[in-house]
Amino acid sequence: MWTSSARRQWRSMEAWKRFLRLENSKFVDLFVGQLKATLRCTVCGHESVTFDPFWDLSLPIPSRSGQVRLQACFDLFTKEEVLDGDEKPTCSKCQKRQKCTRSLSIQKFPRILVVHLKRFSTQERFGGKLNTTVDFSMNGLDLSPYSAGQTPCRYSLYGVANHSGTLLSGHYTAYCRHPYTAEWYEYNDSRVHVMDQRNVNSGKAYVLFFELAGSKHRSGSTHV
Repeated sequence: MWTSSARRQWRSMEAWKRFLRLENSKFVDLFVGQLKATLRCTVCGHESVTFDPFWDLSLPIPSRSGQVRLQACFDLFTKEEVLDGDEKPTCSKCQKRQKCTRSLSIQKFPRILVVHLKRFSTQERFGGKLNTTVDFSMNGLDLSPYSAGQTPCRYSLYGVANHSGTLLSGHYTAYCRHPYTAEWYEYNDSRVHVMDQRNVNSGKAYVLFFELAGSKHRSGSTHV
């Protein structure tokens, strides 16, 4: 007889197979992971689990200014939320709308993890942008606290897309790590130059690109 863990693992694999029947390419091999969403009824304790693919993770920033760690963004993204009032879902066991909790974890980690920092909001002042500096690890980003299983989940940073300006106008630049020399370069329109690694982390960072540690595909062959 299957354990609940084995059943969920099977459901995860079946959901992944269904996705691959519709979307199967080199890009999927590199960039797509799988999220696990757990809905728990606070009345009867019944849990409903769903698995969904993701191309990137859009993380909220928990502070409007100053500096926060990237892990704090992951904490907020995976934090258990209470669904009550108009948000109450229907419990499949109670057969009625009940107060529930919902939480997220990562079931399958992609080889290339793309993290989008949610800096823009219509509720914010001054063009709706948060200029908070998000402190991210250059090497050894450990995402095991957010893992639903035992899959490898340590990453190294290799690229950053930056945005300067406001919601209405701005300019994009990029920082990239050379796959062989490990030097960092700044790309600003047609200008390219070597930069100090200490300047990679800034309040302009908008999209982060991480590579799974121990990946069989070297940086030079996986970056697109």
